[in-house]
Amino acid sequence: MTARILTPLVVTACTALALGVCATAFLMPAPTPQGLEADQVPVRTPASVQHFYDERTIEVTPVTSPAESLTTRTNGTVTEALCSPGVIINSGKKVLSVDSRPVIALHTAMPIYRELKGGEKGADVLAFQQELGRLGYAAEGNGSYGPATIRGTKALMRAAGAVEPDGSIGPADTIWIPTNTVIPVQCSAGLNTTLAENSEVMKTGGRLTGLTYQVPADLREGKRTFGAFEQKTDLAVLNGQVSDQVFLTSIEDSEAYRTWKADPAKKPKATLTLGEPIKTIKVPPSAIMNQEGSNACVSTDGVKATPVTIVGSSLGATLIQTQDDTVKIEQVYLGQSIRKIPCAASPAVERVNIHE
Repeated sequence: MTARILTPLVVTACTALALGVCATAFLMPAPTPQGLEADQVPVRTPASVQHFYDERTIEVTPVTSPAESLTTRTNGTVTEALCSPGVIINSGKKVLSVDSRPVIALHTAMPIYRELKGGEKGADVLAFQQELGRLGYAAEGNGSYGPATIRGTKALMRAAGAVEPDGSIGPADTIWIPTNTVIPVQCSAGLNTTLAENSEVMKTGGRLTGLTYQVPADLREGKRTFGAFEQKTDLAVLNGQVSDQVFLTSIEDSEAYRTWKADPAKKPKATLTLGEPIKTIKVPPSAIMNQEGSNACVSTDGVKATPVTIVGSSLGATLIQTQDDTVKIEQVYLGQSIRKIPCAASPAVERVNIHE
């Protein structure tokens, strides 16, 4: 009896529940078809100041000096050897002693090929006098080996360790070097080596003499900082090469350069950055409207457009400058609501040279 009474009640409850669900579905509003939604509420966001360095990564090609063998025209036994690989040798300085007689490195426009002494004349005398003068010693400088040149030569050889020099100089006293300074990569004349005519004293070459690179397009104006192998220098002019020997020497002394030389198959990289950054305004890309090249607009109030120049980008943001010095941008509007605002960006105005 109880079971027969409960069965109609259960059926009635289920029917009521189903009717409620249907009524709820019927009363709920249908979704608006895509494209007919109301314009979204304008969204604004703060704008911030950011310094723009226009950093570019470029490939560089190291340039090294060619290999060259430097020789001496003296005979005898090396009794003192001052050559060391990687250590600079300057013109006018002693390189070695042969039978206790000093032999100096000397850079002259014309190598000394004969014995030069008082009364001699010629282009080789003039070349020697010019180098004597550059080194700070006395010399007539007229191509005639006179008293001043004799005094200068004595002082030069005495500074190199000669005992009672007579004021003359010849091929046996010198090792001609092609520049004012050389850096040996190999020293051939060690202590107790026996030298003969034209014996090799050292090998030069393989030293870093420059870095070449392709100048990137569309660089912002301004002095640049050049960085390579963890070393930096300032460049006033971008001409595709770096030849500052002090900077190149610092590179050669760096661990990064030595690591690259051990495996030079990979092209080394360098960076070019502005020495003085450009002051810009950082905004989201969705704040930019009506862009044409580097000219565009933003809206600071959701009603009017402000012409701007696009300077660059950084970490997903757009960097801009106003085209009017009197305008300040502290916030910008985003989204569809600003798309129909008229924009009058001026293509003739660029202010990317403003630094702080």
